[in-house]
Amino acid sequence: MRTAACALLIACLACPAASAFEEEGLPETLVSTDTARGGEEEEEQPLIQESDEDLAAFVTDYIRKDVQLKGTFLIEAKPTGKVLRLELVSVDRKAAGGDNSSRAVRAAFKDAAGNKYSALFWVQLGPWGGLDIHKIELGPRDGKPAGGKK
Repeated sequence: MRTAACALLIACLACPAASAFEEEGLPETLVSTDTARGGEEEEEQPLIQESDEDLAAFVTDYIRKDVQLKGTFLIEAKPTGKVLRLELVSVDRKAAGGDNSSRAVRAAFKDAAGNKYSALFWVQLGPWGGLDIHKIELGPRDGKPAGGKK
């Protein structure tokens, strides 16, 4: 008896809802027929809203985690093809603007011989909404080429 009453109650509630959809000219199930948007909207990167200090802290944390994994910070000097084993000296607290909605944070390093190097860490918003380092460039410091000795 109880199950019959529940079934009757459900049938009574479903009929007015179905007729309301028909009166409005809407199908009972609403299905989106829009295709996934592509093109222009996906190519535009949102601007990074974090402060310079936050970006510097993000790069510092990235370097420290890399050192924990590998024992040292490794980067290739493109002109020579030599892999450098570097130790972090400092990270600039000001981030430079870049193209394609990215920002650059410069970090200073030294190797075991005391030679100094600098690197640019290009930061942008990642596909998941967080920050992402998409490129690291070993650059000149004090006018010396990257990978060269001071």
